[in-house]
Amino acid sequence: MTAQTWLARAGGLVTIAILTRLLAPEDFGLLAIASTLLTLTYVLSDLGLSTYVVQAATIDRRSLSTAFWVSLLGGGMIALAIYLLAPGIAALLRAPGAEPILQAMTVIVVLISLTSVPLALMRRRMQFRLLAFQFSAGAILAQIVAIVAAFSGWGVWALVLQLVVGQLVASVTQWISARWHPSWEFSRPDFGIMVRYGVHVVGSGLVNVGRTWIETGIVAAGLGIRELGYLNIAQKLVQTATELSGTAILPVSTVAFAKVKSSITRLRDSHARATALAQAIVTPAMVLIVVSAPVLVPLVFGPEWGPSAPVAQLLALAALLAVGREIDHGLLDGVGRPGRWLAFTTVICTLSVGLIALGVPYSVLVIAGAYLVVALVELVGRWFVVGRFLQATVLQTAMPFLMVLPAAIGSALAGLASVTLLRTAPELLTIAATGLVVLAVHLGIVRLLTPATWTELVALIPGRGRGATPETSAEAP
Repeated sequence: MTAQTWLARAGGLVTIAILTRLLAPEDFGLLAIASTLLTLTYVLSDLGLSTYVVQAATIDRRSLSTAFWVSLLGGGMIALAIYLLAPGIAALLRAPGAEPILQAMTVIVVLISLTSVPLALMRRRMQFRLLAFQFSAGAILAQIVAIVAAFSGWGVWALVLQLVVGQLVASVTQWISARWHPSWEFSRPDFGIMVRYGVHVVGSGLVNVGRTWIETGIVAAGLGIRELGYLNIAQKLVQTATELSGTAILPVSTVAFAKVKSSITRLRDSHARATALAQAIVTPAMVLIVVSAPVLVPLVFGPEWGPSAPVAQLLALAALLAVGREIDHGLLDGVGRPGRWLAFTTVICTLSVGLIALGVPYSVLVIAGAYLVVALVELVGRWFVVGRFLQATVLQTAMPFLMVLPAAIGSALAGLASVTLLRTAPELLTIAATGLVVLAVHLGIVRLLTPATWTELVALIPGRGRGATPETSAEAP
């Protein structure tokens, strides 16, 4: 899955590098405002029913049809609400240019709603290889469209087209691959069961969406659209690096934990292995950003984006602390305990909004520092929440993270030495050489100190994996 996603994600970084030279920071700031709506659609469009479909022990055609019609109705209502409220939202954020962009995003809302059940079915069957290919194909086509539109003078609409085309291609291909179509059946008993589960999933999502909306509004109103654009570019860089390095682990957690939830021992072992592996995969990319951002950001996005470099460094550190978040979230959703995650994430999001509000009078760099503090608090909190559920001590739960620290520190020191020694060399050579140094030192320390994790890493290499492929062992709904 990682190998098949690399092309699209790396291509996305190239696309951003091109677009930052054609578009203004204000364009990216406007898109950041509009993009916050996309997370809302994922949460509300199906009332959490797709997550229920993924983890349910059994599911039938009637239940799937019930989930589909509810999802479609919810998506239609959200799309209408966004369209009607767009003028007010743009006025509230002091960004009148965001109004038509917000209204255009309603197309994506409808597409997401239409595809929620087919996507859930493919995840339930663990068809992640096929999903990765489909998302990659959509992303590549969307990037081509965005670049052509930007060169044609479309401005911020090039970014909007990129989002719409990517979702459209993914939706069409997932409908074809799912080999399922809804009936006119609707089950009230099944709906009740789904809602009792989904209300906690929706609640967690709403809390996170509210956090994103509020924080985006605070930064836009307090620092301006330009500063929001700098923050958005730094976030895109860190997000791209995370996706390039952690794709194989994070999306499958809910499904995987649901399949072994009958045994606390298997859950505890699976959680530890998944967390250790995710940390080992993501760490080198984040370390590279931390040590080389002053060179990397101007090289990739252009010299005018230099203010994003220190922001990216702090966000990369925060991302290192947050690697296990989705694994922990997937664990509690997969075993039918989404309410615990709802309570925890509410506390964390409240803390984050408070710190952002306190930091916005100063600078975007202070905002990035606030994200780092929140990530640290959340990390320690997850050790307590998850450890209690897994019947493990805090130290046992924290061990996968603690064991990767020597590799992170060692590779960071080696990376800093490389950047210093190559400070007069061409920028591209500096980044390439530093990346190789960071990766080599990281892998060497992992192999020496955590041989079990090294074995898991080797097993990810194509042809070196163990057992059946998802396609041969998948469960049909």
